Amino acid sequence: MNRLLAYAIGIACTLAFVMPASANLEIVDFFSDFTSSEVTIKSSQNHEGKAVFELMYGEKVVESREAHFKASAGEQITKVILWQEKPRHDYYKARVSLYNDTRLHANKTYEVSYGTVAMPSFHVVDFSPSNSGVQLLLRPFNPSAVDIKIELLDNNDIIYTETKEAVSLTANAEIRMDWPFLLTDGKEYTTRAKIFTHRLYAPDLINTYVASFTANDEIEILQDDAEVDEYGASVTLRGKSQVPFDGAIDVSARNRATNEIVKFRQQVEDILVSGKEDTAGVVWNGLSPGTYDVSILAVNKENIALDKYETVLRIPEAAAVSETPAANSTPGLTGLTGFAAIAIIVVAMAAMRRKRGG
Repeated sequence: MNRLLAYAIGIACTLAFVMPASANLEIVDFFSDFTSSEVTIKSSQNHEGKAVFELMYGEKVVESREAHFKASAGEQITKVILWQEKPRHDYYKARVSLYNDTRLHANKTYEVSYGTVAMPSFHVVDFSPSNSGVQLLLRPFNPSAVDIKIELLDNNDIIYTETKEAVSLTANAEIRMDWPFLLTDGKEYTTRAKIFTHRLYAPDLINTYVASFTANDEIEILQDDAEVDEYGASVTLRGKSQVPFDGAIDVSARNRATNEIVKFRQQVEDILVSGKEDTAGVVWNGLSPGTYDVSILAVNKENIALDKYETVLRIPEAAAVSETPAANSTPGLTGLTGFAAIAIIVVAMAAMRRKRGG
């Protein structure tokens, strides 16, 4: 009798240990098409494990992918994978299984359709993520209304989401979104567009599209705001990336007659990201009269040229006259050499441009 009681207590303790563990990790939502798949997991206890995604045709596993997860008590997390196999049939079944170590906690399936069965009423003309944001262009075949969710992925994690609801597709529709945070230089990101087409007597039709890009700093020299004359050179730079640009301008002037090259480097004062502008300039120091090919490069800290501006400059003999101040000196510049006065003027012009550029 005592042995039977001990056995019963042992079974009860085992169930008390096992049953909560199997119940505290659940699949809140699961979706898949033939482009991507995602699962939302909710945990009532701390869990670390993996989600195994399988794409099946009949009972045959066509493709299998894994995503590791770590969930805290009460936390809800989402994991995303991208399928690699090319579809060959109209109907598949996707399955996700949650494991902690080797133990299965939960699984769920989702019917996947491909081809004409899942054909949306629009065509994706362009889906282009970049360092600054993403652009999506849709061309409708038939009028419809859609919700568009743009997601930025870092491996299997969604790190940013923005949704445009009730977008009317009666004509070409263009969606632009800017990343509101900084990106990591050299890191590869994947962008996913998840489009929900509203249907009157059926659930929304969901289609996903993916595109990747590698983040890097990007800068533009504003060609219309570049100035090169006998006193010096200045350009306005505009950031085009959410990877910060912390660089300089390299200016070189090559004398066409002598092939002599004079080089200058000036650090850009501000660190530039998307849409932000700053102006940098140099003053020629003893540049002799002649005709020069002038090149201005915007270079980053790795000394990589990101943009270039070129022009031709002629310095006449009159510009090389002595630096003695003229009799009618400009107010406020009396007592300065000609070079110092020019330097002040160039700096002032750069400051005005920076103020105008914001």
